[in-house]
Amino acid sequence: MISKRIIHCTNFNLLKRTGAYMNIASYKISHGLIRNGHNVLDFSDRDILKTFSVFGKLKQFGRKPFNELFYQYCVDTNPDGIILGHADTIMPETLARIRKALPNTKVLQWNVDCINPQIVSSNIEHIKSKIDLVDYTIITTADKDLLRQFDVKKHKVGFMPNPTDKSIESGRAFEIKYPEWDLVFPSSPTSVREFDGRLMKTSDIIERISRNINMNKVLFSRVDGKNLVGGEYQRVFSNTAMGLNINRSNHDYLYSSDRMAHLMGNGALALMDRRTGFGDLFGDDEIAFYKDEDELYGKIDYYRRNPEERMAMSEKGWKKYHELFNERLIAKYIADLMFDEFDAKDYPWPTIVE
Repeated sequence: MISKRIIHCTNFNLLKRTGAYMNIASYKISHGLIRNGHNVLDFSDRDILKTFSVFGKLKQFGRKPFNELFYQYCVDTNPDGIILGHADTIMPETLARIRKALPNTKVLQWNVDCINPQIVSSNIEHIKSKIDLVDYTIITTADKDLLRQFDVKKHKVGFMPNPTDKSIESGRAFEIKYPEWDLVFPSSPTSVREFDGRLMKTSDIIERISRNINMNKVLFSRVDGKNLVGGEYQRVFSNTAMGLNINRSNHDYLYSSDRMAHLMGNGALALMDRRTGFGDLFGDDEIAFYKDEDELYGKIDYYRRNPEERMAMSEKGWKKYHELFNERLIAKYIADLMFDEFDAKDYPWPTIVE
């Protein structure tokens, strides 16, 4: 593909807490596009909006001038494509103006949050607010029933895997026989997740797991009372034997939080509910799938007692994840969709819903 000029408008979290979110998909998508030869203009929407707001707050007062800035930026740079990642700061009417001013510019939106209406509503509405104004919408679930809520007969909607990037997920935990941690599950204690088919607070999940495993080197949520972020987050994921990947919904096909990329990308053994459907892409020798609590506890104990088997299995999972979901392949997928060079046969995962 000939090099394209692309605006990537998303939240790079530069002002909220510098370095805390260095492993988010925003950076990986931009990295992949650049490494594939494209000219990427990163536009950190929430950071810029704060500069238009009163003392960094009261964002409603700065939203109109911010949107005017984004409109003018797009017109001035005249990009071949615009990528929107959770860019809820951009008003639909602004995007409509841009499309009128730049009729040849392609637009795609990506989203990495849950779209199960029984669990969330605001994220679904955010996606729908711009779906008539974009050429493609890609989301980190391949569940066709959920994707069809976006009227796939009218809109082009499909799956996007959570990317990994060896320059970010640089750990090789599979090489460490006795890492600092046996098991990690960094998650807000108050968040609600699906565990063994039931929705529970993370704090309740942690309590149940703690009662059923006999391990000392376990990390849940925080280190020394502090949230696990930035470099410390990366260090922990690179120095753990196993990690729990428990999502807000574990029965939506191929849905996962980006924790899966962080765990497997850094070479840790991922423990995952089999109902996620990732068994269609990964083997039982690459991910420790479980069907219920008892099987989960049994596998945690088994791989703690058999580090060589855990190391071999997590290395296979690491290789497969970096092969299937690396930043360059996912960036190519995005660019192929936007610029009409897409062929589903080029990708080993489900793509656009037909």
